[in-house]
Amino acid sequence: MKPALLLNASYEPLSIVDWRKAVTLLWLGKAEVLVAQERQVHSAHTSLELPSVLRLLRRVRIPRRRVQFSRNNIYRRDGYRCQYCGERFSGADLTFDHVMPRSRGGETSWTNIATSCQPCNRRKNSRTPSEARMPLITQPYEPRWWPFSAGAGNLEDHPEDWKPYLWT
Repeated sequence: MKPALLLNASYEPLSIVDWRKAVTLLWLGKAEVLVAQERQVHSAHTSLELPSVLRLLRRVRIPRRRVQFSRNNIYRRDGYRCQYCGERFSGADLTFDHVMPRSRGGETSWTNIATSCQPCNRRKNSRTPSEARMPLITQPYEPRWWPFSAGAGNLEDHPEDWKPYLWT
């Protein structure tokens, strides 16, 4: 039994819930199914499609928290891609690079850190991207928020039917 993506009434992603919680929300009339799985659950008198994506019928106010600055969240923001060559890597094969080198006063912050593969990081060395003639694919930025950042992973890690409801 697969988990379900739970959306707010405004269609913004709230969390990933297990199938039991999803069925409970449906049974209590607090949510509607937008996309169903192929499986069903049965009781003595009823059968229910297991939801893959469900939406709350009433909007829930969620306080926005800043995304924690961490190596994994940097990799996640950049899609596990080197920001110099564009290749995709696992987290173990990536490093992060200071766009403005620390040796020149560059800070360790969201806006100065980019994901880099080891060969590109060595090639760039202690230079700026323009000095190394290695332009960034995307400029580093501080993400606004991730609704379920603990364990959300990459967009590619989620079921196909969730993708229209997720954004990065």
